[in-house]
Amino acid sequence: MSIQTDMAERRLAILGELSELGLSLARDLHSAALAAEDIAEKAKLAEAFHRTGRSVRQSLALHARLTRDAGREDREAIAQAARETDARVSRRKAQVKAAVERLIWTEHEPSDAEPLLDALDDRLDEAELYEDFLATDLDTHIARVCWDLELPDPPLRGRWPEGPEGVEAHEPLNRPASQPPQSLRDSSPCGGASERRSSA
Repeated sequence: MSIQTDMAERRLAILGELSELGLSLARDLHSAALAAEDIAEKAKLAEAFHRTGRSVRQSLALHARLTRDAGREDREAIAQAARETDARVSRRKAQVKAAVERLIWTEHEPSDAEPLLDALDDRLDEAELYEDFLATDLDTHIARVCWDLELPDPPLRGRWPEGPEGVEAHEPLNRPASQPPQSLRDSSPCGGASERRSSA
C-alpha cells in the first residue's frame, strides 16, 4: 500500500472520528439546552449546539468529498492499468506477427502465403483472449503459431528484438501479391525451405 493511500485512509478515519465526537457533543448540548431553565443559559447552549452541528455537517461533507476523490483516483488507476495492458498485448501481438510473417514469406510463394497471413491474424486474435497471453514468453508464442501453421523451425531466442523498433522495422501485410520484399526473401530467421532441402 502506498504512502498516499495510507494518508488518505488516515484522513478519512480522523474525519469519521471527529464526526462521531461532534455528534456526541451535539446530543449532550441538546439535552442540556432542553433541561436549562434560565433563558440566557438555554440560548447559550442552543448557540453551542448550532456551531457543533455545523462542524459535524462540514466533517461529513469533507469525508464524502474525499471518498469521491479516492473513488475517482481508483477508477483512473484501473483505466490506466487497462490501457497499459492493451498496449502490452498489442506490442506482443506485433512481435509475434513480425517474426512469423517473415518466416511465411521466406518459406512460401506469394499465392500460398496470403492464406497463411490471414490464418496468422486469426491465431493471434484468438491467443490474446487467454489469460496467460502476456505471461507466456515471446519464443513460446512464436513456436505455437509456427506449429499451428505448419511452419518449420520457429526463430530462436534473440533473433527477434523485443523493443518497438524491432516491430516497426518490418513491413505491413498489405503487400502486392506478386513478390514479397527482397529483404524478407534474403533474410530468413531460420533458413528457407530450399536451403534446408539442398543441405539435407
